[in-house]
Amino acid sequence: MVRITGDFQQERVLHPAANSLLPEFFGKGWPDPAKLNNSSRQASILQEQVRQSFAKALNVRGDEIEFLGEPDLGFQLAIQGLLKPDSKLFYSTIDRQKVFAVASFEKNSGRAVTELAVNNLGQIQESVITVNDLLIWQVANGETGNIQESPKNDSLVFADCTSSGVDLLPTFDYQTALFDSRSWAGPAGLGILIIKSDAKWRNPLPHNDLSRTPGTYSLPLLLASAVALENYLAQPDIRSKLKQEIIDFVTTQIPDVQVASSSTGLGKFLSLSIKDVEADRLLLDLEEAGFAVDSGSACKSADMKPSHVLAAMNLPIAGNIRLTIHKEFTEQIVKEFCIALKASVAKLRGN
Repeated sequence: MVRITGDFQQERVLHPAANSLLPEFFGKGWPDPAKLNNSSRQASILQEQVRQSFAKALNVRGDEIEFLGEPDLGFQLAIQGLLKPDSKLFYSTIDRQKVFAVASFEKNSGRAVTELAVNNLGQIQESVITVNDLLIWQVANGETGNIQESPKNDSLVFADCTSSGVDLLPTFDYQTALFDSRSWAGPAGLGILIIKSDAKWRNPLPHNDLSRTPGTYSLPLLLASAVALENYLAQPDIRSKLKQEIIDFVTTQIPDVQVASSSTGLGKFLSLSIKDVEADRLLLDLEEAGFAVDSGSACKSADMKPSHVLAAMNLPIAGNIRLTIHKEFTEQIVKEFCIALKASVAKLRGN
């Protein structure tokens, strides 16, 4: 097996600080915080402490936070919970597949739905949206890292923060937002749904009480996510510098490379399209050299489908690889990756 010296894939293992404590978290079992016995009361106190920790990091109030055991469910809750019978729904061509699914359901149910185009920089082209309508707004793209400007309409807004995480919090008013624990090296299977206190939100799921979410999340995973977040925020961050070094190298040392990512975007994401190279062959060749990368859409990377994000930006989808630059990376790892990338491209082009 080839030793991977640089893992640029989006999927990551749990942050080491959280991973070391996870066996202890699960070993205690963690009683139901909603019950009245002593162990449950202790769990409830701990859960509230974690809630306040997340509230501070996400710049929201504690009572605006809901924890989810299935992050993707948050898209349905955040979007459909804000829709009124006569609301129009607006989303963009670069949104996540789960957003497309909710939009398709609403359209098939008779709602007026509009897909907004983006320019070749990935910026969403807004149209006229009223205060009664709902706009889905991606804070930053999970493939290119490109950041959206703040929406200019006075409509209701759902802020998709699943890729940007705590690296870039929304700077605009929104009614609901969704975060994914994995964006700060936390565990999979934990989402954080934000429902602003003044939002006219209603639970769109079948329910017979005042609960806003199913409440099926794992308390041990919640604790692990909080530990990961604390340590993630404390780590030094030179990712923007490393990203620029890769961009500078490929644009000067490798011919016919299209960079889809803005140098002013999130430092952790970089998307490259390399002419006359098959992405899957490049991925395997880089793996042989000790570097793991992604290809295809960030939503559907496993099946190697072309990126709908690049297609929406009118950029080449052939020969596309995606890099996720992690906080623990060093300049040496990036330098070695660049050398390996240049060699692989030359090899596959037959140079």
